Amino acid sequence: MKPNHRPPHRPTGTADAQALLTRAVTHHQNGQLAEAATLYDRVLKRLPKQADALHLSGLIKAQTGALTEGIERIRQAVKADPRQPVFHANLGRLLEAAERWEDAATAFRSAARLAPLDPSLPRLEAAAWTRLNQPGPAAQALLRAMALEPADAGSAGDLGDALYDGGRFLPAAAWYGRAATLEPHRILAAFNRGAALRDAGRTGEAAAAFEALTGAAPQMAEPLEQCLRIRQQSDDGTGALAAARRLLALVPGHAAAVRSLGVSESRPTQEPVWLARLVRLDPLADEPVLALAGRLYGRRRAAAAERIYRHALVLAPASGLALSGLGLARATLGMEGAGPAVQRAVRVAPDDAALAANAGSAFQLALQPERALSWHRRALALMPGDAAAWVNIGTLRLEANAAEEAIPPLDRARRLADPGQLALANSNLGVAWMALGLHGEAVSAFRAALDRAPEEAAIRSNMLFCLCFDDRADPLEVFREHRAFERHLPSVPATPHTVESREPERRLRVGYLSPDFQRYPGPGYHFLLPLIEGHDRRAVEVTCYHNDRSRDATTDRFQAAADRWRDVAALTDEDLDRRIREDRIDILVDAGGHMSRNRMPLMARRPAPVQVSLPLYPNTTGLGAVDYQIADPRLAPAGADALHVEKLIRLPGCVLCYRPAESGFTPPARPPVERNGHITFGSFNNITKVNAATIALWARLLATVPTAKLVLKWRGLGSGGGADLRLLAAFARHGIWAGRLELRGITPDPYQDYVTIDVALDPVFANGGTTICDALWMGVPVLNQTGPTKIGRWGATLLAAVGMAELVTHDDEGYLAQGLRLATDRAFLDAQRETLRERMRRSALMDEPGYARAVEAGYRTAWRRWCAGLPPAAFEVVEGEGRA
Repeated sequence: MKPNHRPPHRPTGTADAQALLTRAVTHHQNGQLAEAATLYDRVLKRLPKQADALHLSGLIKAQTGALTEGIERIRQAVKADPRQPVFHANLGRLLEAAERWEDAATAFRSAARLAPLDPSLPRLEAAAWTRLNQPGPAAQALLRAMALEPADAGSAGDLGDALYDGGRFLPAAAWYGRAATLEPHRILAAFNRGAALRDAGRTGEAAAAFEALTGAAPQMAEPLEQCLRIRQQSDDGTGALAAARRLLALVPGHAAAVRSLGVSESRPTQEPVWLARLVRLDPLADEPVLALAGRLYGRRRAAAAERIYRHALVLAPASGLALSGLGLARATLGMEGAGPAVQRAVRVAPDDAALAANAGSAFQLALQPERALSWHRRALALMPGDAAAWVNIGTLRLEANAAEEAIPPLDRARRLADPGQLALANSNLGVAWMALGLHGEAVSAFRAALDRAPEEAAIRSNMLFCLCFDDRADPLEVFREHRAFERHLPSVPATPHTVESREPERRLRVGYLSPDFQRYPGPGYHFLLPLIEGHDRRAVEVTCYHNDRSRDATTDRFQAAADRWRDVAALTDEDLDRRIREDRIDILVDAGGHMSRNRMPLMARRPAPVQVSLPLYPNTTGLGAVDYQIADPRLAPAGADALHVEKLIRLPGCVLCYRPAESGFTPPARPPVERNGHITFGSFNNITKVNAATIALWARLLATVPTAKLVLKWRGLGSGGGADLRLLAAFARHGIWAGRLELRGITPDPYQDYVTIDVALDPVFANGGTTICDALWMGVPVLNQTGPTKIGRWGATLLAAVGMAELVTHDDEGYLAQGLRLATDRAFLDAQRETLRERMRRSALMDEPGYARAVEAGYRTAWRRWCAGLPPAAFEVVEGEGRA
């Protein structure tokens, strides 16, 4: 840079030094830097503190690559004569070049103090503070510049930037507006004004600013995008649709415009009609095709999405996004080729974390958890802050029944606060808390998820199921929550049903909808298989709608027992509704309620004229479209109807019929107390049922019987992990040390460990179901306390059905008294255990033909009422009704 033209400061020295300095300046001004540098050095040998020579030689040092020496020379000049603003200004410029921004800002500030009327100096200071990401000091400097030069549009815009970066959006908007007013061609300032108003919450003013800008800059897409965003956030669907159309007209095939237009035109639950129309109009535009495929997949229309992704790959064979989407769709449908597609996508873009995460999701859907985990980890290696990958890892641990291990990654995902993942992270965290019996924490997580995604039926179902286990929840409020479920579902016009005829006595077409046509993990084998195999095929034609992709040998048995079999897990609610109507089902029976993998939104569409709930789910469905629920007088005593939307069909024997699984274990000839020398209590229930009240009661029982031990068995126990520590600590708080407890994990044969316990303890409030039946089948009496809600009355009906109502207690004192009697009265214990398996075989709990006939009689009465045009009504099936 050339020296400043200020007359050099007259040094105190010889006339020769002054002459040398004059010659040096002349060479410097003429660009003869080497000659000037030599002369400056000669001056400094004679006068080492000559300020001008130090300053000007420092400039030459910087110009010739010796930046550090140049800075040091000018610092010496400043020290020699600190009153020269040009010294400070040029020092600032050299410090800028060295990227020493804070020192540069200080130098410019010093220069400005010495030259307070020069507006360039505070501008330079502001630029340095901006490079330091210090918007506050930058704004202060720019305010000084604007005071000196009020018409400087550039400084006004920069001041707007500094204030915006500092979070002061309204003042920023004012300065942006001033910049745009001073120089109307400053389009960026006008745009930034709209952005500042938007972020200040002044959405109306922001929309007006962006709208005005679309007139001033008609070829600029960004203002239209902002108009669209604001209209959407304001729930102005008409305005959003208009803005999206204008944007698409400006930039045909613009992916953001296509996506935005789709969102503006229809809710997520609706068909992407506009996107589909766009693809038909321009089938060679790959971005709209991909957008349509993504919308279809997001709406769980995997089959349609798979077709569109194939279309996208014709247009762009190397598209990683299309390959990844195709793989995900095929994995969802259980089709071949999913793995190769997602792996090829990652080869196309090996550094794309989203594609790696999609590969993990595809293998997760294909039930290959180890490969899924490796891909999710790769996604995190590429992008450690990827909330979706953390959610996927947590979900994998949940699917492996490792709830304790699922919590850290899910909590990490939640804390990352990715808007697209918050709902799922909270929902799955709720599932994990629920699995550990922490119902309050679980419900809070579910509610947080619903705050983000109120329309997500699966999340709401999870919350409802959790509320069934929460002993602190008001039953009336729980009922109201169930009743509110359908308010959040999309409205579907009522459609007339086409049935074979309204003949009340003809053969009925009964459809069973369930995800549990398999041995594990649900209760389908024990309670559904005997009913479906036991139906009188002269009276009932059975269609099974299998809502799960997993199969095992039991699935084959269900399929063989059905007259018609439908795999429906990949079908949308709309497609499944159509399928059931085409099958002309008379009575549709839901066996899932709000448990996992349910189809409650499908039931709300009423695909069959009569709809029934088989209560493997322990509450009302809450749906007005479900006409009836199977019950019995003990499970649903007088007054229970008020907490059901459905009308109750009370069977005469038992609400369920139990079929034991094959096992190599049989009840021991003598109780374990004989070989152990102490009584052994046990509970093999899901630990979500083992609440604080249950632990307190069991601890009192153990204190009453000081020699007794308690075996707890469930997934994840016995490993020394967090679930073990949580349970042991809970009992320790009641004075029961760890040596009196034995924690065991799940075994391949669920009957195995029953040979080691004398008495099974049923949790209070939330009774067991399958576990009660399993224990009885293994000759183990079950001590029960009946509760105020349906989930607390399973023991009452199951035990009474086998003649063991004596073990059904009604309060803590009764529970303790019977527990003590079982532990100390050997004759009483032997009487309960003796021939228990045979008594169970002869009981209503295992009367498969009688149960099937009673259920069929219930279906027939419900059908007759529908044929007669009568509304659903509660009724009781008379003992023996339905038998030939």
